[in-house]
Amino acid sequence: MRKYETFFIIDPDLTEEAYTLAGDKLKGIVSANGGAVLTYVPWGKKKLAYPIKKRNQGLYILMEFGGGPELVAELERNMRLDERVLKFITVKLEDRFDPEKEEVREIVTPSAFEENEETAESEAGAIEEDEAGAEAELAEAEEELDRE
Repeated sequence: MRKYETFFIIDPDLTEEAYTLAGDKLKGIVSANGGAVLTYVPWGKKKLAYPIKKRNQGLYILMEFGGGPELVAELERNMRLDERVLKFITVKLEDRFDPEKEEVREIVTPSAFEENEETAESEAGAIEEDEAGAEAELAEAEEELDRE
């Protein structure tokens, strides 16, 4: 058994019920093919770097699971067919993985519809303040060089 993580983006226009059904379907595919979901963590609604299928936002989700390579092929096939999934990527974390030795972690499924735009705006404001401070320091350094 191998350990994988799949990161995928779901259509943000879905209702919370439809979002839950999409997540349950993907977790069910893992279980039905002899795998085990280790973590399922929704990151919330975030702005996309570029439009995907005419969407500017998406629900970001990270899922860790154990299984074989045939499980990954089946999971990705279903994600390609599911119109709710905008993008996905799967990465192999470990070649040899024993789920019994893994610490037991709860599968976290908080609401994915929390807006994270406020956090992004406050981070952008902090970056602008840092840039202004750096410009002031640069101006001071240039003045000192001119004096010498």
